[in-house]
Amino acid sequence: MANPIVLIVLIPLAAGLINLLLPIGLRKLVTLLSVSFGVYCVYGIFTQTPEPVSLFGLAVASADKTSLFALIFLQLLSLLILVFSLSGVEKDIAKPFFVLYPLTLAFCNGAVVSRHALAFLIFWSLSGLTLYGFALLGRGPGTPAAAKKTFILVGGSDAFLILGVALLAFRTGSWTLAGPSVAVSGGAAGAFVCLLLAVLAKAGGFPFHTWVPDFSRDAPIESAALLPASLDKILGIYLLVRMMTVIFRTGLFIHLAIITLGALTVITAVMMAMVQHNGRRLLGYHAVSQVGYMIMGVGSGSALALAGGLFHLVNNALYKSSLFLSLGSVEKRTGSSNLDELGGLAKVMPATFLMALIGSLSISGIPPFNGFFSKWMIYQGLLEQTAAPNLAAGYKIWLLACLILAVFGSALTLASFLKLLHAVFLGKRPERFNSVKEAPVNQWVATGSLALLCLVFGVFAREIPLRLFVRPVLEENGLAVGAASGLYNPQVILILFAGAFLTGLIIYLLTRKVRFDDVYLGGRRPAESFRIVGTEFYNEIKTMKPLQTFYAWAEKKYFDVYDLGARATFSVAHGLQKVHSGLLPLYVLFIVLGLLAFLTLSL
Repeated sequence: MANPIVLIVLIPLAAGLINLLLPIGLRKLVTLLSVSFGVYCVYGIFTQTPEPVSLFGLAVASADKTSLFALIFLQLLSLLILVFSLSGVEKDIAKPFFVLYPLTLAFCNGAVVSRHALAFLIFWSLSGLTLYGFALLGRGPGTPAAAKKTFILVGGSDAFLILGVALLAFRTGSWTLAGPSVAVSGGAAGAFVCLLLAVLAKAGGFPFHTWVPDFSRDAPIESAALLPASLDKILGIYLLVRMMTVIFRTGLFIHLAIITLGALTVITAVMMAMVQHNGRRLLGYHAVSQVGYMIMGVGSGSALALAGGLFHLVNNALYKSSLFLSLGSVEKRTGSSNLDELGGLAKVMPATFLMALIGSLSISGIPPFNGFFSKWMIYQGLLEQTAAPNLAAGYKIWLLACLILAVFGSALTLASFLKLLHAVFLGKRPERFNSVKEAPVNQWVATGSLALLCLVFGVFAREIPLRLFVRPVLEENGLAVGAASGLYNPQVILILFAGAFLTGLIIYLLTRKVRFDDVYLGGRRPAESFRIVGTEFYNEIKTMKPLQTFYAWAEKKYFDVYDLGARATFSVAHGLQKVHSGLLPLYVLFIVLGLLAFLTLSL
């Protein structure tokens, strides 16, 4: 077998290019074969430890434990989402979709294995182009605006990435991303900030997160599951891990700043998710919220929290992809993702409901599912930081405040997913959906596999994901993690929950007395327009006095960097238009003033 590091990039790249010439059926087959071959390449990297790839005498690519961690889940998630897509993608976009799909995987793989900064920049930027391509495949009225926003925020952050890499190379004299690490000071501080901005834009962290819900609303649902929910998160957090463990040496202030950004990402996004009426946007905001936990864990400076952040990266990709795909199955059967229009689908789509339920419990941090364990590790790591003997009281209070925001965000996550489950699957079903059927086999097999992994990674967290995937990354970077769960034992929790559930089920079966009554309004059966939907209760949140101002600012887009930047740009442009009046004496004055300013600065 040739070097699997090369093949894991070249095979999906070739598949994407070949698909340009093939009919749709063969495009699906070639994409499936290329992604499956990527899984085989990961196995080869895991067992062979291949030699680094050199080009013109320069070390261009290699695969260490951190790269292998990212590669494993890039291939796994791409394969499962592809299984869903084989009979789910709309016919009019299927051809470009199956060109972009393997190209995206190739570019993400290339970025992860790149060791030379220029190679990393090329693959990172190309993955942003395919993201833009997927955004253009949307069919909603907001597609052009969402695609432009995605391109400007993610593509514009590439300029910061290039600048950061250049500053780093100027400081170290090397274009490698494999170390040695430099202290965050002087020019290295500027490089750190630039790289961090690129991470936040790619992963969807505050304040560069606003492209994610817009992309999730308008792009094909499969691409929303693939990119902002999975691959882009892995790529962004992968770079952050490199920054915190290999590229830079950071201090307390940097850790607190990153933890603060993570906490703001959690709470602002989950607050916006609470009031959404579009299921796609709700999931998009939660894709943002969950990355906040990863940022807090990876950037905390605690080995335990770093392990939790890496584990949460995996967990989020699993349950978030499952949730997007479950909603996609509903949307393809009903033609809508509007929560006000749905309801009562659990009876006609039981498998999809079960997958969505598992995903909702996982993202909400309910034990014994995987989301609880990773959040638990992050919380423990942050609490360990507050117990440091030399930490000032002010820093401890600040750190605890961020931790409280994160825990509160988890509670709000549960509330918003109760809303999603009730609005889509429970309550009274609209009559026009009475003929709806369960999703095709390939779709619930894909979502079911993701849901099963959520349960397995929760119940056997220490035995499988932590031992096999997370711990090697930490050991490679000279870090050690002790007890990651404290008194928490997921197997015991599972037994207790199962016992309580079975006891309740037995009592119900022995004593059940169920009566169904019709509802009457004014002596008549109410029209369907009077149906109670799952979003009504949450409408009151916007009017609560402590939150009213926050939502008012959000509606004015005060938290949207893209909108604020656009307003500032147009304001400056209008000012310049007024200054350029066409009067020659005014232009002469500008020239004189400019010359005086230049002479003054040159003295």
